[in-house]
Amino acid sequence: MSLLRRLANETAIYGMSHILPRILHYIVFTVYLTYTFDDTIDYGIYNDLYAYSSIILIILIGRMDTAFFRFSSRDDNPKRVFSSAIIPVFIGGLLFLVIAFALKADIASVLQYPDSSHYVLWFAFILAFDAWVALPFARFRMENRPFRFLFFRLLNVGLTILFVLFFLEICPRLIANGWTNLEGMLFLDKRLDYVFFSNLLASAILFICLIPEIIRDGIHFDASLWKKMALYSMPLVVVGIAGSFNQTFGVPLQKYFLGNDTLDNLADAGVYGAALKIALLLNLFTVAFNYAAEPFFFKQFASKENKTIYGMVALAFTIVASLVVLGIHFYTDLLQYLVGNNYRDAIYLVPVLLFAYFFLGLYYNFSIWYKLVDKTHIGSFISIIGALITFFVSIMFLPKIGYAASAWAALACYGFMAVAGLVTGRLYYPIDYPISKIILYVLLTAGLVVLSNVIKTNTASTIISMLINTALLLVYVFFVYKKETELIKQLSE
Repeated sequence: MSLLRRLANETAIYGMSHILPRILHYIVFTVYLTYTFDDTIDYGIYNDLYAYSSIILIILIGRMDTAFFRFSSRDDNPKRVFSSAIIPVFIGGLLFLVIAFALKADIASVLQYPDSSHYVLWFAFILAFDAWVALPFARFRMENRPFRFLFFRLLNVGLTILFVLFFLEICPRLIANGWTNLEGMLFLDKRLDYVFFSNLLASAILFICLIPEIIRDGIHFDASLWKKMALYSMPLVVVGIAGSFNQTFGVPLQKYFLGNDTLDNLADAGVYGAALKIALLLNLFTVAFNYAAEPFFFKQFASKENKTIYGMVALAFTIVASLVVLGIHFYTDLLQYLVGNNYRDAIYLVPVLLFAYFFLGLYYNFSIWYKLVDKTHIGSFISIIGALITFFVSIMFLPKIGYAASAWAALACYGFMAVAGLVTGRLYYPIDYPISKIILYVLLTAGLVVLSNVIKTNTASTIISMLINTALLLVYVFFVYKKETELIKQLSE
């Protein structure tokens, strides 16, 4: 089996491991919530709080998962690497819980939720539990145990969904039908609170289930090794924070800079968040690829043909990502029904967001070099500049053009990061990327998107428009089939 075929297989497996739980999560927390919560403010609050959580989780994990890949692939004692990584993460989680408990009222006030300080405490526990299970999940990936990875991912999402449906659907119906002894189960004032509380319960159960995996090999902490891992991962924490800021902080920035009062801004942010979730369908593929590619790249580092392999992988990613972009855009008229009617005003931004995530995927490919050769500080510089682009474009244009500014800010940020990752890589670790082909597919995809929009504007029937889009999609597939015979051969070997 060729290395490219192996990566494709691992991407498919990890794609299932990553995408299947995400699809279940998507159904409940995008489709269900946007149809259940008619008031877009609730969905805005939901996206706002999880945006902050994504950044805090990166800090708590300290990117020790990536450090684990790097050091366990070059160290003869993976047990020592795992233990040296997870113990500091565990201690950091405990300290975070203490700080959150002591300052919960102040933090809630800063976030403009002064009457909901319980959110701070709940999310502190959620984030601590999620940080403590990050290393076991990383070890599943490194040890090629995708089905165990899938089982626990599904367990987490499945429990969250089960609890949400119990509190919001099943329990109220049972009480209405005479099960009055269940009234004590509904002890919260807001329906949205049950979503957060369900996440807390699921995260706690998952942590308990993974305790045997955490303590499987005993304690082998090595302080000197941990220092090396910390020095390696600290710039990646900056990368992760900046990356998370770019991906999730559109809603918090809208809350503060759209120009209206907080509740109106959160209502608009909820609408934008729904459009963002449709574009995130592309990101599901991108992250699935990254889950498989990161350990794959580290394992191939010592190979004499590694740079050629990395170039072919980037081309394969570009071709498939282009197909996903076109598939989502061509059928947006159907995909818009994934969100409630009150959340569809921002659907026109989906093409902009799709290309933003397309460039993010290219950046993942072009920037792998700095992790391989321990130049992670360069990745932090690129990510910081990207975050500054997001921030300044947002605060300049949010008051002028509304939440559309967040989409254009994302495109500008990720476009810069992809180019910066490619250019700096040529200076420090040259990889023979087929740039002309990659640019060709980016331009071809953009051209087909524009053509599709022109056809839609001049076609009265949505059905006819989608039929033409289907023909355009087949033209793209045929073009790839004719032009990439060697790549297809590599994948089929």
